[in-house]
Order: sequence, then C-alpha cells, then structure tokens
Amino acid sequence: MLHRSLLFLLLPLSLALPALAQTKPAATKPATTAPAPSKPKTAKPAVKKTTSPKPVTKAPTEAEVLTQASELMLDRKYESAFKLLNKFDPKHRRPTIALKQTELALNYYLRSRELEGFGFRDLAPLERLDSLRVKYTRAAIPYPFAVEPILLNLKKRYPTNYKLDRALGDYYYQVLQCECAEAEKSPKALMALISRYYTSAHKHGLGDYLSYYAFGFVRMSQGRFTESVPLFKRSIELRGNYPLAHFNLAYSYNELKKLPEAREEIRTAAKLFAEENSPLKEDAEFMAEDIERRLATTTPPTKEDSAEKKK
Repeated sequence: MLHRSLLFLLLPLSLALPALAQTKPAATKPATTAPAPSKPKTAKPAVKKTTSPKPVTKAPTEAEVLTQASELMLDRKYESAFKLLNKFDPKHRRPTIALKQTELALNYYLRSRELEGFGFRDLAPLERLDSLRVKYTRAAIPYPFAVEPILLNLKKRYPTNYKLDRALGDYYYQVLQCECAEAEKSPKALMALISRYYTSAHKHGLGDYLSYYAFGFVRMSQGRFTESVPLFKRSIELRGNYPLAHFNLAYSYNELKKLPEAREEIRTAAKLFAEENSPLKEDAEFMAEDIERRLATTTPPTKEDSAEKKK
C-alpha cells in the first residue's frame, strides 16, 4: 500500500496532470451560432396632458348689435339697449351706433343732465316712462353721452351722412321744447339750426311725419305761416292721425285768414284728441268755436238772408 503511494508520487508531472484535470470543470465550448441580439428598449414618449381648447366666441357685427338693440327697445329694455351699444362702440366712432344711442337719449331716458348724461331703465310690463320720470327725479345718471358734440364730430368725419343732419335737427328741436340744454343758444339761434339741418335731411329724403311737423312748428313760431302750411300738410300725408299737425295747420290757416280750411283742420284735431283722451281736446274745441263765430260774421249774406232783411 505504501509502495503504491510512493510510486504515484514519483510519476512525472506530465502523467499526473490528466488525473488532476479530471478534478477541473470542463471548459465552456464556444457557441456555434451567435445569439439573436436583444431589441433595445425604446422609451415610450411621455403623453402630454392637453386641455380642450376653449370655444372661440365670434364678435358680433354692427348689424347684429343694431338688430339686438332694436329688439330690446321694442321690449322696453332701454338701459340694456344703451349698454349694449355703448359696449360695442365706447368711443362713439360709428355713425349708425351713435344714431341709435341718440334715439334712446332723446326719447327713452329716465333722467337727463343737459342732454349730456343719461339714466335709463328697463321697464316692467305695467311701468310707464312718463310716470317714472315724475317719480324718480333723483335717479342716477350713469351714462355720459354728450349728444351735440358727438353728432357734430361724426358729421365732420362723414359729411355726406345726412342721417346725422336729421338727428341734429331732432336734437335742437328737443332743446327748443324742453329748454334743458344749450343755455347759451337763444330760441332764434335754435330755430336757425333746426331749419338748417331739417332742410338738409329732407332734401335727401330723410324726413318723416315728426320732422316735417317740427319744421312746420318752427316756421309757424317764426311767423312764417305760409311756409308752415306745406310742412304740416306733408306731415299729415305721412301720418293722417297725428292730431298736433292738424291743430297747428288750423292755427296757421287761421292766421292766414283761411277760415274754412282752418275749421276743417281743427274739427279733425278735436276728434283725434278725443280719441286719445288728450287734454288738448278742449283747446281744439275752443279754437273751433272761435272760428265758427268769425265765419258767421264774415260770411257774405245769401239771397235768402237779403230777402229777410227787406221784409
């Protein structure tokens, strides 16, 4: 046993290696095929959180704003109409918008400060503007709108826009009636301005029954009765049931000593005033009676009257 062990120890190193080699792990054989390359991992793009775009509100056109304002006025929403127009054209550079605001300012205000500032109100179904004006004598005047400077400035920029002439005529006539503005202008000066702007507006076909009546009233007030007659008659042609035109036409005929024509017009005026339950009915009836008395004393006697006198 000892002998075999010594023999193993004396063996050359080269003979002993195979035995040692058995104790080593087998060498890894090279792969005959290359492994498929692994696909590189691609990073997923980050999903951006997007918010849905807000809908774009289309700005209203001038025509749309005017239509909406007219509808509000028909519903007697006067403050809403003025605010709508003022928001669309705050610097008053558009003639059509300014003309609509002038219509509101001269006819549908609750309170006014020398026709340069205004207070308006959206009326409830049973509210009347004339009654509210008496009640709210200290209501706020939050809307500046200097009618005369605005219209004159636009007229300089748009000299051929004769609707501005018509509006200026309306404005000066309003001042003449209410004596609520333009204190530095005398009635004579106001009448001259009314005549100037109404003449221009009528020349370009922009008159209506009110403008012809107002112009006739000015001519009558100036003592120019012959010139007032065709203006009142034109007003009546455009609106036959306007009693003031008949009344003042009768007055002009009366001053011109045309009593039969005056009698006819004052009878019509009295009838129309009665239909409106107007207090002016009494004035018309008084004038009618006076004209009848004058006709009775100036009418030439008939043949029958002469025969009665001879008897």
